[in-house]
Amino acid sequence: MKKIIIGSIALLTIGNILSQNFNVVPIKSIVIGTEALNYFFTYNNFLFYAFQDQITLLDLNSFKETKLKVKSSKAQNFNTYIVKLKILSNGDIAVLNNEPYIILWNPLKNNKIELPFNIEYNRKEKSNFLISQTEIIEDLEISNTVKFIFVKNHISRLFLNFIPIEDYYEYKILSYPDLKEIISWSSKEINFDNIFFSPDDNFVILRNVTYPQELNKSYGLKVYDLNKQKEYNLLLNTTVIDFDIAQNSKLIAISTEESGTKIFDLRTLNEIFKAPISGYVRFSPLENLLILEGNNTINIFDVKSSNLIETYLGSNPSLSPSQTYLAYAISKNFASLSKEINIVNRYTKTQNKINFKEEYFVEDIQFSRDENFLITMLSGKDGYKIEIFKKTSP
Repeated sequence: MKKIIIGSIALLTIGNILSQNFNVVPIKSIVIGTEALNYFFTYNNFLFYAFQDQITLLDLNSFKETKLKVKSSKAQNFNTYIVKLKILSNGDIAVLNNEPYIILWNPLKNNKIELPFNIEYNRKEKSNFLISQTEIIEDLEISNTVKFIFVKNHISRLFLNFIPIEDYYEYKILSYPDLKEIISWSSKEINFDNIFFSPDDNFVILRNVTYPQELNKSYGLKVYDLNKQKEYNLLLNTTVIDFDIAQNSKLIAISTEESGTKIFDLRTLNEIFKAPISGYVRFSPLENLLILEGNNTINIFDVKSSNLIETYLGSNPSLSPSQTYLAYAISKNFASLSKEINIVNRYTKTQNKINFKEEYFVEDIQFSRDENFLITMLSGKDGYKIEIFKKTSP
């Protein structure tokens, strides 16, 4: 009898959670302006955002702010601004500015680590009587477990200091913290759109790869297995629109212009899922669903069965951590201004709306970890602003 009572209470509790609406009230508006990143991060119940050369941590419960200026001592009067934020697996925040200069910041531990890259370190010049060479580090990326650093180096060679001889990029993956070279290649051999590390740092992935010496051959992705020291080419003569890697690093979802969307097992590179729709892809927080956004339509697929289970008209979808709620912008198309955000309970199909006084581009929507807050980033004529809403309904 005791087990039946406990089970009944559990079922009533679950039923209560699933039947909840997501009524909200606005509690804070942060006007950032134009010189800011067009995205933010939520981590636990904290919010991170960047403006100019400053990163801000906001505690969503107390609204206490912690700020950090990101600028190396060598930059002096150089106009610096933050270009990239990344939350690492250990909870640190990697912040990159335009020198480029990287710091690893843990505001909760009041700890900051500066990497050796800065505006002075990043530039090297060599010359003799006839030929001069300049090397400038233009981009950096630190891996999720802080094992590796990707370096993009621009190399220019001049004859008599004004006649161009060579101009190309050199790419390196270095181990951290000893900065030893692991992989190196140049734009003479290979070109690509961008580079990503898998969450566990076992794989490095290049998107839309071309080879200058093989003009008729390209690949949607090139995958480097850093453990096995092997490389694999995927999707011959295919253009990748977007892809996402599951947090457990077992699956990769890839959406292409030519053949819709596929999911591969990263360990075997076997295809396990296929959908005829293309767009922007994201795994859900519990990674059992795939969110596919395109043409102002949000499609949600079950990863295991490949079945399409839900469709919504809107853009910028965000699932809550429990996957109970879906928030998205309502507009005429994905590039249109919006005055409304819809929040739907996926189980009861009840909806709540947030209406804005003016029309904005909705840049991002996120739930806090405890699902008590909904945060949006909007852009309009005065630049970016963040609106924070708190859930009020039980």
